[in-house]
Amino acid sequence: MRHYQLFLLEEDVAQHYFGQESKLFHLFLERTMASPEQKQIIDLQIEYISKPMPGLLLQQKMMTAFSNLSSYKVNKHIHVLDLAQPESCAELLIHKKHLSLTSTGEIEAETMFFEVLRKIDPCFFAINFETHRFGWLNPIKQVKFV
Repeated sequence: MRHYQLFLLEEDVAQHYFGQESKLFHLFLERTMASPEQKQIIDLQIEYISKPMPGLLLQQKMMTAFSNLSSYKVNKHIHVLDLAQPESCAELLIHKKHLSLTSTGEIEAETMFFEVLRKIDPCFFAINFETHRFGWLNPIKQVKFV
């Protein structure tokens, strides 16, 4: 089972931390281990660099992308893709400040969700705290000034 939390970061933050993603990861990781007082401070930092989830837009894009699939189910803010071939299941929960994605089996179902998200906004940052894996859903292009 794989668990991801996805945050939508401000574009200038995403560009500034391109190539330094581990710093972002450590900020989010630090929050999971912080005392209640420290969490309040870290939450303010995360709120400053993040954008709220565009819930209605996410709902519409998911339904548009998957409504023709019998393997897709939606219940309010919970979207599920349960593929038989290959065996792959992913559940996406839309929260106000982040997304939660849990998947089992092969990676096809989670990849399908990631593909829709990366087309919505290039600044989605995904974190798997258990495996310490993290990264952009859509790599940020670095602007070169000559």
